[in-house]
Amino acid sequence: MRYTTAKRWVDCLGAAVGLLALSPVLVVVAILVMAFLGTPVLFTHHRVTKDSRVFPLLKFRSMRPVDPSRGWISDEDRLTPFGQFLRATSLDELPSLWNVLVGDMSFIGPRPLTPDLLRLYTPRQARRHEVRGGISGLAQVSGRNQLPWDDKFDLDVEYVETLSWRLDAQILLRTLVTVVTARGVTNGVEATTDSYGGTLRSDSVVFAELERSRMLRAWEVIAQTGNRIGRCEIRPAGRTTCFVTFDPEPSLSQADDSAALCREVLRLLVNRARATDAHFALGRFPADSPIPVCFREAGFVPVDIGAGHLSLDREADGDWHYVCRHLVIEESTATTMGLAS
Repeated sequence: MRYTTAKRWVDCLGAAVGLLALSPVLVVVAILVMAFLGTPVLFTHHRVTKDSRVFPLLKFRSMRPVDPSRGWISDEDRLTPFGQFLRATSLDELPSLWNVLVGDMSFIGPRPLTPDLLRLYTPRQARRHEVRGGISGLAQVSGRNQLPWDDKFDLDVEYVETLSWRLDAQILLRTLVTVVTARGVTNGVEATTDSYGGTLRSDSVVFAELERSRMLRAWEVIAQTGNRIGRCEIRPAGRTTCFVTFDPEPSLSQADDSAALCREVLRLLVNRARATDAHFALGRFPADSPIPVCFREAGFVPVDIGAGHLSLDREADGDWHYVCRHLVIEESTATTMGLAS
């Protein structure tokens, strides 16, 4: 019998036994969620599993709803101490046993993520969908939210390529240690982790972090040759908008590959801006200077920030002109995708 077939039988048996044995815990947690967070008790979210199939993942709610009038906008605002306890102990994952039972997930496998990320994966990263998504996986026991996304996906693909009963057993044991120690629940800055905005790896440039906070992220950008390219920044500019800045070195214009380097810097900067969950990225330049070609090539277009969704609650003065890029990636419409029944 192939291991994948035996693994599915073990998943079914384990999920059925788990749901029965943990039913008192499920009831108690459900009552506590209702008391601390209200209804609905369960959180349902579309995720992607084997063969890029979309299914509704079940979890206990651990966050308050988005409510700008109360200041509940970011994950940190919405995540209560009770919610942090649920996440740290992984009690919020218990309803996912149903997903394992019906075949949406496995106990061990790459963590299933949302459909909108399908268009952002590299071909190698997309291999994580060659197996069922899991409640726990190699990335979750190797750093969890403290790992960069590219490293997480490397571990997911490593799991796919080395799948075996021995590896699953090792991950299961390490999962117990991770749950008990609550390691990797946060990345040290956000309450949960950054979103994935696209790969941050490059063959030509390196982003060296200079500052990281909720109000400013700054990097020195260096070419693989060691030459300094410039400085990049991302600042919040509203609930759905961020400011992005790229200040190239004056000497960069003399380089033969300056255009290619600028395009690569803007590609990586846009991916970082998308990871902040902003819908729009704004750049601004002195009104007496032209908009850099690299920004236009990266999809930025001139805008009036005082109009529509890009209003920053202030009038744009005549000293600057602005460019904007839409960051939201639409969900994939690949024919291999279909909602789970």
